Amino acid sequence: MTTVIYDTETTGLSRHYDVPLQGAFIVCDDDLVVQDEIVLRGRPPQHVIPSPDALLTTRTTPAMLDGAPLSHLDLMQAIASVVSTVGPARWVGYNSLKFDETILRQGFLQTLHPVYATQAPGCTRADVMVMAQAIAAHEPWALAVPLNEAGKPTFRLGPLCAANGIVLPDDEAHDALADARATLAILRHLREAAPATFAMMTANSDRRHVLDMLRNIELLALTQHFGASRTLPIAPIVVSPTNGSAFGVADLTVDPGTYLERSEPELAELLAIRGPRPIFTIAANAQPMLFPVEHGGAAIVDPLSMEQYKARAKRIRADQGFVARLTAALGRQFSDRAIASEPEEQIYDRFVTKLDQAHSRRWHEIAWEQRDRFGQAVIGDPRLQAFSRRLVFEAAPATMTATDRAAMTTWLVDRLLTHGERPWMTIPAARRRLVALRGASDPGDVDRLRNIADISAWLDAKSALLDAVTD
Repeated sequence: MTTVIYDTETTGLSRHYDVPLQGAFIVCDDDLVVQDEIVLRGRPPQHVIPSPDALLTTRTTPAMLDGAPLSHLDLMQAIASVVSTVGPARWVGYNSLKFDETILRQGFLQTLHPVYATQAPGCTRADVMVMAQAIAAHEPWALAVPLNEAGKPTFRLGPLCAANGIVLPDDEAHDALADARATLAILRHLREAAPATFAMMTANSDRRHVLDMLRNIELLALTQHFGASRTLPIAPIVVSPTNGSAFGVADLTVDPGTYLERSEPELAELLAIRGPRPIFTIAANAQPMLFPVEHGGAAIVDPLSMEQYKARAKRIRADQGFVARLTAALGRQFSDRAIASEPEEQIYDRFVTKLDQAHSRRWHEIAWEQRDRFGQAVIGDPRLQAFSRRLVFEAAPATMTATDRAAMTTWLVDRLLTHGERPWMTIPAARRRLVALRGASDPGDVDRLRNIADISAWLDAKSALLDAVTD
């Protein structure tokens, strides 16, 4: 199976409001031999102000931002083309399931591309950080895990590479291609040092394999990582009626008598608890650290025997009333979630319909002069209508009516210059952050102070342009 190791560098850490600036893709064969390397760089869209922290961390200057060869739309088009050209593949990153995947989904949605492109038929997704955490728990001799400044284990890519003899030069850290190469090196190390756990975690990158285990095995071992790893005996119970990738399970270290008689609302409250809880869901499409007890059982730290766990699992599944109430509670999970006002935060409210997927493909084919009207009159999804208008306003504002262009100008000025608190980075917020960063910087760090000054001047120029259009 083709494996694609990838990494993105972004304007910040918000999974709703930040966007990729760089994407690197290393295409490998099934033996992890490199076949191709692709690096893409883009400019942020006009309504996105990069986080000063992100720019300083990645050593990205304003000149680099403005000089990137691709617009944001072109960058996402190029990334979509990579995904399409590679075809069915295993998509592998580092902390990618929680971050890079969500960044790509947002980028695809906001540029009218297929949102779940890396989850198309035949594709699987793996996260090397999750694999490293699993191997550290089950084959600890195979991986050196460094400690952070607080003396706790850390799985950050740079320190993990250094602890295992993988060179990641300081001047290349936070470059997408360098990070992707480091991810590939760690992946190869895990394959050689811990083949058993590696094989199982690779299999778990396919949701079908995970669901097969959950449906057919009465007792499994699940490793969780909440700062530190712990492995639980669990009993699979039932799949969510509204989400085929969410499976309800029970922690068998907890006496089922404490919750079997609970009502549906009470079970819903248990499911909503953050952190450890007696019943919870496993996301089959998120490469869970899930193993047969023959492999993971040794990591379970609890006084009960396997026979006692099996008896608890049997008792839980035999209680039809409990299973029915749990199924109902799973089906209503998130049903009372308020709809966000901003389209970026509505990404998971509903799927884009097949009709609007076809309209989106057509949007990319027609001339700019037609796109604004097409986006508003033909596309039915309000989120896509909003994103279509933003794209046209940035790339071809002259094709819009004077009224619509004026409305979008007002929107852009308000979005970037407002002094109120917003979930996205504004120019005033970026300026405040720069003041704090300047104050905390070493006076002798000339390069950092110069970068801060350049970012400040760049923000001033942007602000002046926005002020000019409102005069």
